[in-house]
Amino acid sequence: MTDVLEDLETLLPDLPSALQRRALGESLSRVALQLGELRAMAQRLSDLLDVSDMTGFGQSPEEAEKLDNLLYDANLLTSLLTQADDVKSLQEIEEQVPLLRTSLGNTLGAIKQRWRSQVQTEYRPFHSLGSLLSKIEDTSALGKRMVQLSDEATATLSTVQVDQFKAAISRLLQRRAEIDKERTSFTADNEVELFLGSLAKGSAKLESVTPAVLRWLAEHDALDLFEVRPTP
Repeated sequence: MTDVLEDLETLLPDLPSALQRRALGESLSRVALQLGELRAMAQRLSDLLDVSDMTGFGQSPEEAEKLDNLLYDANLLTSLLTQADDVKSLQEIEEQVPLLRTSLGNTLGAIKQRWRSQVQTEYRPFHSLGSLLSKIEDTSALGKRMVQLSDEATATLSTVQVDQFKAAISRLLQRRAEIDKERTSFTADNEVELFLGSLAKGSAKLESVTPAVLRWLAEHDALDLFEVRPTP
């Protein structure tokens, strides 16, 4: 018994450092288990920032605040990871990871909310305009692509994964640019283009039906496809 007590007395001075080493090892193990998630979060952050650029997210004060909070959390975690050298800093990393995870989720939700509004105002009107143009012989193919564009825009709203969401929006923007270019080259008249653009937004008015527009519609046998309705 005396020998055991003597051994314990010998070990006592080393106990704090031994406990610290154990705590450090345990913290390192927990952080190491999160490395895979940290890499995924870094990629998710990159994709979110790309999507925010593509959709114009961050223009309102509320959206800008969301981005600021996200970047703050990401920069803080990056700083902790690069400077970690003790148990406390490793524990701070463990605490910061779920905060960044939440910030990523909140930002994605806000971006999708903005995108939903954009789809409603900028893409769904293409469905009605495309349906109309598909009935005109010369614009039939273009009209069908416009309908498809509108449907694809609606489909992006159900995309869950950020990387897939980014890829879908990127494809959509490219196709939108191609369709807009084709539509502009096909009409070859500013007044007709303005008229079709108003139709795409659902805001065409009687005064937009100029002689040039009437002539274009007549040339494409499309006059009977329109009707005048009173403004609500």
